[in-house]
Amino acid sequence: MSCTPFIAKPILTTRDAIASHVRWKITLLTAARMHEPLSDRATHSVQYPDECAIRRWLLSQYTLHLRQTPEYLSVVRWHQEFHRQMLVIANLINVGKFAAAEHLLNTSETFQAASNSLANAIVALDRISPVSLAS
Repeated sequence: MSCTPFIAKPILTTRDAIASHVRWKITLLTAARMHEPLSDRATHSVQYPDECAIRRWLLSQYTLHLRQTPEYLSVVRWHQEFHRQMLVIANLINVGKFAAAEHLLNTSETFQAASNSLANAIVALDRISPVSLAS
């Protein structure tokens, strides 16, 4: 039996971007609580933010008209910072320090700030151009 590779659904809207962001938080928390390392694919995605689905969306035709706005630049900045914070947690998970990873997920002001700021930045981007981003 052959294994079908996982292909993530592309992000087309801000709603898709928020869902993807939330899935990452759930993935990290689940791995920490289940005491299981992240998959190679998940680890790679955390390590290389330029290859993740949100970054591909930011570089897609759907956001082309927004590239010079402060809202767009804020999403780019917070996306990078969220990946930096996720990498700290992913590294803890992958070396078996599950309690420390879960603690950071739940109490780290830097992780929570990056996560909330990214979500808020995505919503702000939607506010300046809701019709064209949702099309």
